[in-house]
Amino acid sequence: MGLLGALVGLPLAPLKGLAGLARHIQRQAEQEQEKELAELQAELLELEVWHDGQGVEEEEFVRKEAELLEKIGALAGARGEGGQE
Repeated sequence: MGLLGALVGLPLAPLKGLAGLARHIQRQAEQEQEKELAELQAELLELEVWHDGQGVEEEEFVRKEAELLEKIGALAGARGEGGQE
């Protein structure tokens, strides 16, 4: 039955390989998103420390903070949409 099962399953082998490749690509994309999210969060923390320590102009701080929060929100939204099936 092992040989017969292998022969019967042979036409499905390309589909199984494609599914494995798709899972690998998805994992890689998720890892990249997590890395980018961590970098943005670190940048936001740096901005807050910079603002508190240096007394930069409020307008510049607010603009940069809004920019970073928008990027973080977009990434978090993309992760939420992609994770739900």
